[in-house]
Amino acid sequence: MKKAWAVLALLAACVLPAAAQSNELIDRLLEQPKASFGAAVYLVLAASGALDPEASEQQAMESLSEKGWKLRAAQAGEPIHLGEFCFLIMKAFEQKGGLMYRLFPGPRYAVRELAYQGLVHGKVHSGRFPSGQEVVQILSSFLDSKGGGA
Repeated sequence: MKKAWAVLALLAACVLPAAAQSNELIDRLLEQPKASFGAAVYLVLAASGALDPEASEQQAMESLSEKGWKLRAAQAGEPIHLGEFCFLIMKAFEQKGGLMYRLFPGPRYAVRELAYQGLVHGKVHSGRFPSGQEVVQILSSFLDSKGGGA
C-alpha cells in the first residue's frame, strides 16, 4: 500500500500539478480492479501534455477520438485492455518501438515493447484488464525511464 501512495505522490507532483479534479480521478483509478478507459486516457494524455490537467474524462475521450489513433471506440466507464493502454502510451509519447511495433503498430506489439523495457509485469497479454494501480505504476515507470519523473 505504501508503494501505491508513493506512486500516486510521484505522479501527482510531476504530472498533474495542483488540480483537485485530477487528484480525485487518480484516487478513483487506484481503487478500480479494472482500470476504466476514460481515466486511463485522461491520465496518459495529461501526462504527455496533450490535454489540460483541468479537463474532464469526457474531454479526454473527445481528444482521443480527434487524434485518429487506431483504438476502439469505447465508453469512458468501460475497462481498458492492457494492450490499448500500452498503445496509448506509445502514441501519446511518440515512441518508435522495436521492429515488430514499427511493422505492425498496435496494442499487441505495444504491450510487448513496454514489457521488453521492463515496465509491464505479470502476464504480458494485450487482452488482459489491468487494475487502476497497475495503470498508474506503468505510466509512472514509463515517465521515470524517459526522464519525466521526479
